[in-house]
Amino acid sequence: MVSVQEVLQLAIEMDMVHLAHRIFWAIGNGKVTVEDDSKRLDVIDYDDEAISKMVMQNQLDIGKVKLYVAQTTQPDRFAFYYSENVLEAHALHQEMFRETPKRLMNASYLMPKLFHFDERSTADILYFHRNKVVAYPYYLGHARAGERVLVRKSS
Repeated sequence: MVSVQEVLQLAIEMDMVHLAHRIFWAIGNGKVTVEDDSKRLDVIDYDDEAISKMVMQNQLDIGKVKLYVAQTTQPDRFAFYYSENVLEAHALHQEMFRETPKRLMNASYLMPKLFHFDERSTADILYFHRNKVVAYPYYLGHARAGERVLVRKSS
């Protein structure tokens, strides 16, 4: 059995804003408990208007920390950062590597991808790796264009 709490936790970890707020609404309105089998979520009569308001207000603070990728001055080299905004990622990159990135973009679409961390010889999906980080902004490492191996470089 997969519990309601497990589905809610996964929805929050993976920035599934609508699903997480839907489950949160169901719990808050006594339709299910966190210990219930998640199958009970399929038979609830949801208040879509109330849930939409919760989503617009983002009551669960989902998706605050995003993945940013900086195009470095080295051809086909990119630096990866978790940050709440692009300015913090930019400042950390400049502080660590004494260079202004050619481009810095939100790359949250890469969060569900599996990346290998060369330093620790491990692999992790970036959504789950983000939950192991204590403070942001955070430097993950550098990767070549099209590759998913992150190598940490010192400044």
